[in-house]
Amino acid sequence: MKKFAAIVFCLLLSAACALPAHAAAEEDAPSYARVTEEGVYFYSAPAAGAGLFILPRTYFVKIVGTAGEYLRVRYLDDSGDGRALEGYCRTDEVTPVSFTPQTPYLVYSVLVTYSAGEGAAPDSDLSEYTVSADYYGEFAYGSAACYYVRIGGKFGYVPASACSVVDYPENTEHLFEESPSDEGNSPQKSGAPGAAGIVLICVLAVAALGALYFLFRPAKAKKPVYDETEDVF
Repeated sequence: MKKFAAIVFCLLLSAACALPAHAAAEEDAPSYARVTEEGVYFYSAPAAGAGLFILPRTYFVKIVGTAGEYLRVRYLDDSGDGRALEGYCRTDEVTPVSFTPQTPYLVYSVLVTYSAGEGAAPDSDLSEYTVSADYYGEFAYGSAACYYVRIGGKFGYVPASACSVVDYPENTEHLFEESPSDEGNSPQKSGAPGAAGIVLICVLAVAALGALYFLFRPAKAKKPVYDETEDVF
């Protein structure tokens, strides 16, 4: 009987421990924030004057930490020809999401046309030349628009007037991944235990403790039987 009770206890304890472990794994998953507005800057430092470029609207940044009113974020990955950038976004300008986007970043390139200037030979094919650049975002330099790009492994700004027209598709993953509840609250993370999960954990824990009590409770002492002929003191 004790062997059977021990098996039951182990099974209940394992089930009770499995749910919190699963929830912890969900919490360790990377979190993202979506750029839902125009003019959201990616900053090189958590300061208003450190804006590098305006992030493409509808895409995402990966949250890696916090710094006061700013989120420490990563944009793009070190994959293929792209290079990741780590910086900051204002917390109140991006919207955290409860899912992991399949295409979080805009992978896009523009054509930049350079002019060789007065030093070029007449009718030379090198009077103008065009190169491809990895596009990261736009930046307003006075009244002129510039693009923050990567060319030949180096980052910098090029005039928008010297580039091909930027026309990238919007990211619509949130339309399929998120569906607000009737109360308007943010959707619960997939896999995280809700109220029903918490109740189940409590029931399993109580059941496990009950099995432990019946397994190790002391044997009930037998009631002594007195001989009526003996004296009782």
